[in-house]
Amino acid sequence: MQFDGDIEVRVMRGGTEITRVTRPLRQTVHGPAVKFRRRLWPVIDSSIDITGRTLDDEARAQEETSMNSLIAVNDDDRQQEAVITASPQQRIVVDAGPGTGKTFVACQRVSHLIREGINPGRIWIVSFTRTAVHEIRNRLADSLDDPAQAAGVRIATLDSHAWAIQSGFSKDAALTGSHDDNIAATLSQIKNDEDVQDYLERVNHLIVDEAQDIVGIRAELVQALIGGLRPECGVTIFADRAQAIYGFTEDESLGAQEGQSLLKYLEGMDFSAANLSKVHRTGQPGLLRIFTDVRETVLDEKTPTAVRRAAVREQIKRFADGDAGSFQQLKLDQIPDDALVLMRRRADVLLASSYGQDRKHRIRMSGLPSRILPWVGELLWDHTDTRLTRPEFDERWQNGVTTLPQEASDGAWNLLMEAAGLSAHVVDVERLRNLLGRASPPSLFTSPDYGDGGPVIGTIHASKGREAEDVHLYLPPESNDDTDDEDEEIRVMFVGATRARKRLSVGSTGARRTSDHDGRVWKRHAKGKIQIEVGRMHDLDADGLVGRTAFASAGDARAAQERIQKNPVIKGLFASAQQDLRWRMSVEHDASRLCVLSERLKSDLWEISKKCEGGPIGYLAHLRSIGLRTVALRMDDPSLQYLHEPWASSGFMLAPMLTGFCMSRFGGKK
Repeated sequence: MQFDGDIEVRVMRGGTEITRVTRPLRQTVHGPAVKFRRRLWPVIDSSIDITGRTLDDEARAQEETSMNSLIAVNDDDRQQEAVITASPQQRIVVDAGPGTGKTFVACQRVSHLIREGINPGRIWIVSFTRTAVHEIRNRLADSLDDPAQAAGVRIATLDSHAWAIQSGFSKDAALTGSHDDNIAATLSQIKNDEDVQDYLERVNHLIVDEAQDIVGIRAELVQALIGGLRPECGVTIFADRAQAIYGFTEDESLGAQEGQSLLKYLEGMDFSAANLSKVHRTGQPGLLRIFTDVRETVLDEKTPTAVRRAAVREQIKRFADGDAGSFQQLKLDQIPDDALVLMRRRADVLLASSYGQDRKHRIRMSGLPSRILPWVGELLWDHTDTRLTRPEFDERWQNGVTTLPQEASDGAWNLLMEAAGLSAHVVDVERLRNLLGRASPPSLFTSPDYGDGGPVIGTIHASKGREAEDVHLYLPPESNDDTDDEDEEIRVMFVGATRARKRLSVGSTGARRTSDHDGRVWKRHAKGKIQIEVGRMHDLDADGLVGRTAFASAGDARAAQERIQKNPVIKGLFASAQQDLRWRMSVEHDASRLCVLSERLKSDLWEISKKCEGGPIGYLAHLRSIGLRTVALRMDDPSLQYLHEPWASSGFMLAPMLTGFCMSRFGGKK
C-alpha cells in the first residue's frame, strides 16, 4: 500500500455530509481510499459514502488467494500497522531505531485505541524528557479524528507522572530532596497505598517511550506501575538499545543513574516483541548507512569496546557529508535557522554560544529555566483580579503585548481557555498561575529551546528525539579520557549523528577539562582567573526581578522591567557583587540595574571559590540575554511577600534569558 500524505474527506450518508475527517490517503488498485471507523472506503471527489460498499471484504479475499493482493502492503507497512492496530489489551515491546517512525506509530496507536472505545483520559504516555513530551503533544492532535481529544491523553515525563500521583494522594507531598527521593516516595505509595492502587486500575493503556533510558529507581517505578495495572490493561513500550545514553549524562537531574534497566525487568514479564526497521528520516545514502550499518556496529557487543568506539567514530566521519572543522571556527551566520549544532559537553555549548556569535540563536541543554512564552507576562504583569474576561484580554493584548502580532490574540485566548477556562468567556487566573508556577509548566505555554529564533546549539543528550535537515556534530577528541562509560560514549556519538535528515557535518571540540558543582560547570585558568556557567535554573528569581531588596521602589522595579522588555537581546552584560545586596550580584545595563542574581548563585560561587582555595568571586563578565521569558508564581509561593506591587498580587513578571560561561577572577573586582 502506498501512502500519499493526509487528505481531508467529507463523510457522507445518503447524500448528507455528517462530518469531515483527515486521514492518510492510501493508493489501491481500485483508486484512492481512506480508513474510517476501521474500514477502508473509496474516495470519490474528496468524499466517502458510508452507505456504499467498502474495499475490506474484497481485499481480504484476494489476500488469501493471491500474492498480488488488492492492497499491496510492504514489510514496513505491516510492521507499523501491526503495532498501531494491536489489541488494546496487548502488551508489546517495540524495537525502534532512530528515524523509523516511532513517534508517528505512537500517535497512531493512541488514535486506534480511542477508536476502539478507550477514553483518552485513561491513556497514559510516559516519556523520558520534556523535549519528547513536546514532540508527542505537537503531533498527537493531528493523528486523532477529534483533535480536541489530545488534551485528555495523560502525556508527561516519568517524574511529572510520579509527582501527580504523589501530590494527589498525599497531603504532605512536597518537592523536596533529590529527584530520586520524589521517585522513591511515589514508588512507596504504589506499593503501600490502596487508594493509589485503585487509581492505577483506572488506566486502560500505558505507553512508555525511550524505555532503554529508564534505569535504577525509575525502572523500579515503571515496573511497579505496570504491576499495578489491571491484567487486561494494555502496554506499548518503545525502546532502542543503541540510543541508551542516560546512564551517565550532562543532565544532573537524570544522570549518573545506577541499577537495573527497565528492559531487563521486562525480560521476566509476558510481553510480545515487535520491530520497526525502515528508516523514514532520511533518504541520503550516507546517512542511511549511519542509521543502519553504524547501528549494527554500536550493538555489536562481541567486539572490544575500544575497537568499536574507534570504528563508530570513523564510520560516522566517512558517511557524513562534510568536515565541520574545529568548533572554534563555527560561524552561526553561515548556518540555516533550522539547523542543529550538537556537542557532547555543556562547556562547549556555552563557549560556542558566548563568544563571537552575533547571530541570534537558541540553546538546548538541561538545567535551564522553563521558558514560559513572554506574551503571558506582558499580558498579566499588573492584572490583580482572580478572573480575566475576553474584553479585558483584548484590551490588554492591544495595549501591552509586543512579542506577538495582534492577529495572534485568538490563539492565545484559546490557550488560556484550554488551561484555565472558567466559563465560555472567563479565565480563572488563580488556576492559570498554579499551572504555570509548576516546576514543569504545561508545554502549551513554553518553548522547548532557550532563545528567540535562529539555529540551535545544544548538547547531544538534550537534543535526543529531535531532528533537523542540517546537523553540525562536534565530537570530543578521540584521546579524550574524561568519560565514565566508553559503551555509552559510542551510543552518544550515534544519537548525535542520527539527528540529521539531509546533511551531516562532523567536527571536533577541544580537549578541555571542566569541573562541576551541583550541575554548574566551571573551569579554572592561570593567574587566578575562572570561568563559571551562569543562567541556570534558580540563578534569577522573582525577588531579583521585582523584589524590595533588589529595587528601592516599585517605580525602580517597573523601569527595570521596561528595560528587559525593550532589550530582549543584550551582549556584554556585567554583574558585580554589591554590599547593599549582601554581596549578591547586580546585573547592569547602560549604568542601570537590570536585575539581581539569586542567593543560590552567590552560595555556589562561594563553594567554588573554596574548592579552588581562592578569594571571593566579585564579578561576572561576558553575561548575555538571548531573549525574554515569563516568570509565574503560584498563589501560595512564599516569595510573593517580598515583591513590590503589582507583582506581589499578579504573580507574573518578565525575565531576561540569561546565559554565559562568564569570566571572573578570584579575590575581588575586575
